[in-house]
Amino acid sequence: MILQMSKVIVVDDIKSYCDSVCEELKEMGIEAVGCYNVRKAKWLIEHAGRNDVMLVDLVLKDDSGWNGTDILRWMRQMGYYQMFFLMTGFGTMENSIETLELGAKSYIPKDQMGEKFYSRIKDIMDEQNRLEMQEGQAIFRRRSKAFQRVYNDIRDYAATGIRLVITGESGTGRQHLAEDLMAMSGTEGKQYAHVDCSTLARMEHVEEFFYGHQKGAFASAVSSSDGILEKANGGFLFLENVHKIPMEVQDMLAAVLARGRYSRVGSTKERFVKFNIVSTSCMSPDKAVAEGIMSQEFRDYICEGEVFVPPLRDTKNDILPLAKFFIEQFDPKKRKLSREALGKLEAYQWPGNVRELVSVIRTAVARCHEDEILVEHLNIPRNDFRGCQSMAATERDIIIAALKRNGNNKSQAAEKLGISRKTIYNKMAEYQIVLDGD
Repeated sequence: MILQMSKVIVVDDIKSYCDSVCEELKEMGIEAVGCYNVRKAKWLIEHAGRNDVMLVDLVLKDDSGWNGTDILRWMRQMGYYQMFFLMTGFGTMENSIETLELGAKSYIPKDQMGEKFYSRIKDIMDEQNRLEMQEGQAIFRRRSKAFQRVYNDIRDYAATGIRLVITGESGTGRQHLAEDLMAMSGTEGKQYAHVDCSTLARMEHVEEFFYGHQKGAFASAVSSSDGILEKANGGFLFLENVHKIPMEVQDMLAAVLARGRYSRVGSTKERFVKFNIVSTSCMSPDKAVAEGIMSQEFRDYICEGEVFVPPLRDTKNDILPLAKFFIEQFDPKKRKLSREALGKLEAYQWPGNVRELVSVIRTAVARCHEDEILVEHLNIPRNDFRGCQSMAATERDIIIAALKRNGNNKSQAAEKLGISRKTIYNKMAEYQIVLDGD
């Protein structure tokens, strides 16, 4: 698994203030790097780790005309989701609301910054890193025969260097396995570019995102900039949720993969690239082709092999060892699970897979004030047991539970269950599931 030491990226056009914030963070044991303009900020963001934290001033006297909110808006459009704090000495409630709607963690007046706030950032970063480490270790602890086959396949494909698609339901650990494959292939220290394909449909400048641009290509292009393809050159391009990649982007990438070269936006000079590809998807590439959401040509370029990651309900022997492992990580008292709680964990269908198990255990530890963790501490639908009802009834309950957990949003529930939106509509009709307001 590829892990990076997380850091705080501080953006403020007043150099003395930016430097002082970085020094205060470093005194508290927090890695920090500062920058004083938007151009450098964008470069740092493009090279940031996923657990890095942004601390950005609202008011920036910059040639680009951008402020802190503009940086956040650009990050989200480009598919960067690092935690974001906006700081200011001048802000208005309107700025605050807009920033929070864009996904900022919070809005911090500069006069409220200090040791207490920095401690909060440190706690957030420690928690992010701890969860990432725990989830990665949990995958390595799995001993079911089905998962051993997955590990063996990943090792074999890493050795051969073929283009691989890792498929399976959401929450099964596909991304960790993709990172394991890259690490086994000797990617550490080499180029590595990560694209969440679910963000591409909302992106305004997709060609620039992949190709980069030449200086002078447009008014604000004061310098040349690399795109994703150049960042992957010599290493790996990791396409997460590849089944969600728009058809026009598939055509664009297929052309690059066929020719091994491309041109930056605003340039006619061709640049040669060579990289390997690993992708993750909730459906088989062949099924994506059959459903008309992936072209056969693109499928052939990205999928020379496929590894299916089984859902947690099909690796029953992993459930209790994983649950006990997470308790060891989250519970300082290392309390045991009651016999009834063990039975419920083992009988539950786990539509959210390991990710859901992590959430259930963390919540149980927080709610438990007894000597052992009881059934009532487990936030699991009461009637969802295997063997206690028919498979049809179980499936109906799973769908209802998924809808409830996702606010009756059918698309989100379908994604969590690893099925298509059409399938969840068909199942709702089959089981006569009616939602409030339908």
